[in-house]
Parts: sequence; C-alpha cells; structure tokens
Amino acid sequence: MPLEMDQDIQREAEKHDMGYSEYVRHVIRQATDSPFECPETVLCVDENHENVDEGAA
Repeated sequence: MPLEMDQDIQREAEKHDMGYSEYVRHVIRQATDSPFECPETVLCVDENHENVDEGAA
C-alpha cells in the first residue's frame, strides 16, 4: 500500500474516533459489493447532527 494511502487511512480513522483496523473493517463492509455485513456505525452527520445516508464521499 502506498505510504500516502496509509496516512490517509490513519487520518480518517482518527477523525471518526476509530482505531485503524476498525476503520478499515468499516470501510470494507460498506463497499457496495462487500460480502460482509454492514455495521451500524455512522461516520457522517449533517450540520443538524442528523445521519447522512447519501451524498458525496
């Protein structure tokens, strides 16, 4: 994996208050064609602190 990708993953994990491995598992599970169950963890909220299910990634 490129070093820049590893650093991006670490930053995103920290931003969402998750461990590195936990964040990677979460992202894999959320992939459209993932064979794994999607967790209930919410990573995105709008300015009103409502869950965001769609929009730009």
